Amino acid sequence: MRPPTTALLIYPVTLLVGSLFSILSPTARGSRQSRHEHPAALAPSIASNMNLSPPNPVNYFARKNNIFNLYFVKVGWLWTTLAFVSLLVSQPAYTAASAHQPRRLAQAALRYSLATLAWYLTTQWFFGPPIIDRSFVITGGKCARVVAETSGNPAAAIAQEGSVSAGLERLFTAAACKAAGGTWTGGHDVSGHVFMLVLATSMLVFEAVGAMRAVFVVEEGKKEKVDGGVAQSEGERVQAQVQGQVQDEEEGDWMRIWSLRLVGAVMVLGWWMLFMTSIWFHTWLEKWSGLLIALGTVYVVYILPLSVPSWRDIVGVPGI
Repeated sequence: MRPPTTALLIYPVTLLVGSLFSILSPTARGSRQSRHEHPAALAPSIASNMNLSPPNPVNYFARKNNIFNLYFVKVGWLWTTLAFVSLLVSQPAYTAASAHQPRRLAQAALRYSLATLAWYLTTQWFFGPPIIDRSFVITGGKCARVVAETSGNPAAAIAQEGSVSAGLERLFTAAACKAAGGTWTGGHDVSGHVFMLVLATSMLVFEAVGAMRAVFVVEEGKKEKVDGGVAQSEGERVQAQVQGQVQDEEEGDWMRIWSLRLVGAVMVLGWWMLFMTSIWFHTWLEKWSGLLIALGTVYVVYILPLSVPSWRDIVGVPGI
């Protein structure tokens, strides 16, 4: 009752197909040519230019201001959190009273916290600029407008802001650079979209499959129950407790059903936006580096516990 780890192959396959499409499709090639015909101010590097929407994108999803990017991907962790919480408050694995319920809830919260911490440190903050921005600067990236305005003198850029912290933030974070009208250019820009979408969707898959485990345990218990007045085992008593709260869709268990539908919707839309990102944005290496960071996090939180009992005792396995 857990998704096979081979299912994670859907992510590299998606990136591979999307990247090939971006090379072979006349539409995608025309979009890239449009970028080169209308270069951004200050002539950013090709790697950075791959991340910019063309002036007149030929595809709706090639626009960074498309509605799905603005209201789903940009706040993707909020949707992930809502879907995850819906599992905790609706699925019998977490709502059925049993001796294992507190432990399951605590371990589920810990797994979510670890995934959230990885997302936050990688894309939001890591004792200053996030890991993605730090790696960009280390590999030669810079805020082109600030560098041009200060003749390439970092000290002058810092002095312009009036404080060291504000100056460093403008120089070394993508968000501050873009807010100032600059161009984040020149380095290896790990795809934050790929990282977040892979981590969020795979986390929800593992959690949803685990959360549904109790329902299947009850069904199996029904099939294997022995007729007669045999005393119930501990497992049968737990199953009976779960069964008392498990109702199928026809009996009106709308909360459990709609929770799974919400999780499914987030996962499907997340996969689609991953596919769109693989076509229209970032270089091959930038996409694959985002994928590797996300899969590394998934491995530590969800796969490693299956083979390391001491770690499993801490983070648990969804639904067990």
